[in-house]
Amino acid sequence: MNIIYGGSFNPPTLAHLHIIKTLLKSFKDAKIVVLPVGNDYKKSDLISFEHRFNMLNLLVKPYDSFVSISTLESDRDYMGTLKSLDELKKTYEHIHFVIGSDHLASLKSWISYEKLLKNYPFIVMNRNHYMTQKEAEEMFLDTEHEFIFIDFDMEISSSKIRENIDKHKNYLSKNVFEYIKKEKLYEV
Repeated sequence: MNIIYGGSFNPPTLAHLHIIKTLLKSFKDAKIVVLPVGNDYKKSDLISFEHRFNMLNLLVKPYDSFVSISTLESDRDYMGTLKSLDELKKTYEHIHFVIGSDHLASLKSWISYEKLLKNYPFIVMNRNHYMTQKEAEEMFLDTEHEFIFIDFDMEISSSKIRENIDKHKNYLSKNVFEYIKKEKLYEV
């Protein structure tokens, strides 16, 4: 199984690492492909792909035999998750896609969400019991899908970290924090 874990990772936090560890523990033979969004992804305060990629490498270094970081979305315009997974399917077999339960509510606004749900099983990280699996199933009754729910109760906000790196440095690995300071990232 190959688990695709997408996001902005702006910056990558200990919560992101905890999700990776949880996935590796839950799916023993899995490999994880971290898929950071490219620079053209429309999100405010998004720092360059290069910095996010470098920080992700620092974060997952102890797990690099099980975790890789994709540059797919840095190499082209953003075309949506389905397009990215279809591209990754050319290299990786048995793809599953990770999503936070808080993103399920907006999933119907994603590009080609029906095909995305039909073609790829979703591993739903149920942050702080945001919704039950039954609620998620009811939300997508009209769409073919497969959800695997995993409870996840670690609340760390990348946006709060960006607002005050020093105040929230305990939410970052030491090497990511040092990289941010050295590169003068997220300074106001």
